[in-house]
Amino acid sequence: MGETEYQIFIVLATLIMLIFIGGIIVFITQYHKKKLQDAKDRIKTEQEHAQEVLHIKLEIQQETMKDISREIHDNIGQQLVLATFYSNQLLAKHHTPDVEEPATAIGDILSSSLADLRSLSKSLLNHNRDIGYLDDLVKDQCTKINAVGVCKAVCTFHGEEIDPSGNVKNFILRIIQEFMQNSLKHSGCKNILIDFDYRKDGLKISISDDGDGFDMTEAIESKKGIGLMNMKKRGEMIGAEFTFNSTVGKGTQLGLFIPLAKLNAHDHV
Repeated sequence: MGETEYQIFIVLATLIMLIFIGGIIVFITQYHKKKLQDAKDRIKTEQEHAQEVLHIKLEIQQETMKDISREIHDNIGQQLVLATFYSNQLLAKHHTPDVEEPATAIGDILSSSLADLRSLSKSLLNHNRDIGYLDDLVKDQCTKINAVGVCKAVCTFHGEEIDPSGNVKNFILRIIQEFMQNSLKHSGCKNILIDFDYRKDGLKISISDDGDGFDMTEAIESKKGIGLMNMKKRGEMIGAEFTFNSTVGKGTQLGLFIPLAKLNAHDHV
């Protein structure tokens, strides 16, 4: 083999080697791209599946709410109507000062409860309907708690108000109501504080009481744990970050953060 032939052989061998190495590099690159694409497709499929499952859960919940709404209207509502009627009859028959005041108070409570039940029944039938501004609804809840006279409820608001969708608003309100009711029933608190912080990236809600507090581990296994799980589940269903803490002798604190994108994300459900 001459020198020229030898040089040609070296060049060809080098080219073949480079082509072979290049082919390997292309194959590895394409393989990694395919793996990345497969991973992205899998994540997308899992997200779509999770959204579909959530949508089905919400549809089932909607149907359940409709059933509850009908039961409230047809059964409990009618019983309250009868109770109000009998209360008015009692007041008419025994129109004396010692009967009039408590009978009137009972009648007012029954009428208010009936109005609340009717409102609840309507909201269950259409949980996306506009029920008013969130700030006003929270203030109204504080007013109701203060009227009881057991403890003082104070709500504060910071930043420019963002009014969420009807569904998100309902869930937030139910969480606040659950916390307040638990505080009234179990904590022996003197104060309930609710703070709304409207931010550019979303809404942060902080709720706390100065009550007895409780052992978190023990509560999860008891009836108190049901209320906690209800609040957490509602938070999850609107895409909120949920935090909860309670310490014996140091009260209870709840935190919610709903990202801006989630505040109106469930109008279609």
